[in-house]
Amino acid sequence: MLNSFKIENFRLFQHLEVSSLGRVNLIVGKNNSGKSTFLEAVKLYASNADPTVILDILESRQETWYSEAQRQSQNLFANFVRHLFFGHNLPRIGEAGIVLGDVLSNAKLQIRMAGYQNKNDLEGKTKIYLSKQQVEDNLDENLLDLEFYLVVIEGQKILRNFRLDRELAHIRRSNSRVIYTRPESDFKYTWQIVATDNMPNRKLAALWDLTSLTDLESEVIAALRLIDDRISGVAFVEDTSKRDGSDNRIPIVKIKGIDEPLPLKSMGDGMTRLFHIIVALVNAKDGMLLIDEFENGLHWTVQPQVWDIVFQLSERLNVQIFATTHSRDCIKGFDRAWNNYPELGAFFRLDEKNGSIVATEYTSETLNDSIDMDVEVR
Repeated sequence: MLNSFKIENFRLFQHLEVSSLGRVNLIVGKNNSGKSTFLEAVKLYASNADPTVILDILESRQETWYSEAQRQSQNLFANFVRHLFFGHNLPRIGEAGIVLGDVLSNAKLQIRMAGYQNKNDLEGKTKIYLSKQQVEDNLDENLLDLEFYLVVIEGQKILRNFRLDRELAHIRRSNSRVIYTRPESDFKYTWQIVATDNMPNRKLAALWDLTSLTDLESEVIAALRLIDDRISGVAFVEDTSKRDGSDNRIPIVKIKGIDEPLPLKSMGDGMTRLFHIIVALVNAKDGMLLIDEFENGLHWTVQPQVWDIVFQLSERLNVQIFATTHSRDCIKGFDRAWNNYPELGAFFRLDEKNGSIVATEYTSETLNDSIDMDVEVR
């Protein structure tokens, strides 16, 4: 579990430190203050900057866009990976790149540029790492065997690298690459994500298959009863009306007193949101859960009970949770649950000050006092 987090040169964070994290963390702030970016940084760190995760992050913001009407730049530093870095600029060789990790750790994750040159020797072709000066000298000589890589380093160990003079998007991605609960040896943590618009049905169905008929199924049903206490069961069925075969399994619920099972979506946005959050949570065991805009679709009256379930399950299943919100009602619900589990929570606000994003951290007492005095904390 992350006890603190430091971010350097990632998107709009030139330098950000959060000194104290809990098991359940709520992040607030104005638009474009970095709430979703913080979740992306945690995801990047958890995956050890896996290339498919980098693609997921860039594609989610449409930063890999390309138009046939626009001439494609051959400039290496115009590569769309630049959008991950502060100021949308790829660092030059020798410059600091992205840094992610525990504030006190000496082995933080670093993502930066490196230059290599192919050399032939008696044992065959090898790649030689070049210093900043060697790269500059080679550029002056216009050598064709100079290759630029994005390298991922932890401590003194290079975890992975990939060429930037080729499109990152050539990395083959398949449906089986989507991460559910399968452990990955090259990841620090496994994780689940509930975005602002929830999860695709395909992923939700796969997670439910891992939950159904286990002890955790009853936890999901109990959570749904916060909104409608008549719910007695959930299942996924095939929807043959979708002829393209995509997302063709949909969730249905059994309601006491109604013979016909009903589509989950017919129960409203709150029920759908709650189902996504709890299913993702029970499938994030021993890992992390990232929730963007926790309150989406949830009425304010149910949010305290939802937070209470989230706190309970996070401790029971050893899950660290990072959630964002714009809602004062969501903050109040979180505060109430945090008071019940004082050792588990953390709350901080992101603000722009003098051109930089800074984090203001709250204790349970200061958050409670701010709410009681009607001080704006969002």
